[in-house]
Amino acid sequence: MNFNMALLILCWQTACLSHEHENGVLLPGAKSATEAESAELDKIHDEITPDASWDEFNDLYASFKSASERTKACVKALLPEGRDAKVLVVNCMVRIANASSEDDNKENMSPEEYEFIRTVRAELGLG
Repeated sequence: MNFNMALLILCWQTACLSHEHENGVLLPGAKSATEAESAELDKIHDEITPDASWDEFNDLYASFKSASERTKACVKALLPEGRDAKVLVVNCMVRIANASSEDDNKENMSPEEYEFIRTVRAELGLG
């Protein structure tokens, strides 16, 4: 796994967190990922990882048995990166979390998304 794949996978993992109710339009066949989150992932891809292959992304994302394994692999791949790269990843995750709202939260970022981002941030050594 490389930096680009880890960034995109952690962003999409943020979008795929389960909630009681998604306020946005879901992607066809999705249980929690919305069209707004998908559009934001496309923007991140185009702005930051334009050379990343969507086919490679899809294959790598699906290759893990669980979200936990996927997250651990991404963190492991990102640990050697510098602080600026790690901050960029966390900022992109926040962009995805803010792309749509769930449940009756006052903010677009749900408690589940906040906790996931906080955990990844800490595992990356960002405190």
